[in-house]
Amino acid sequence: MLTARARGLGTTWTTAQGPLEHELAATLGVPYNEVMLAAFIPLAYTIGTDFKPAPRIPRDQVLHWERW
Repeated sequence: MLTARARGLGTTWTTAQGPLEHELAATLGVPYNEVMLAAFIPLAYTIGTDFKPAPRIPRDQVLHWERW
């Protein structure tokens, strides 16, 4: 991911493929019963190179410890 960024490419770690893991494994030719697809990392050219941290929701709004 750092090497991609150094070359003007952007990546992101995503687990959004979870519900479609079986179909994605078939598309990529991965033996589904032997290999778990833990993450999918798209790679693309970015618009500009002004990389900065993404806006984040404050931790206390999304983290719950022994309460809901």
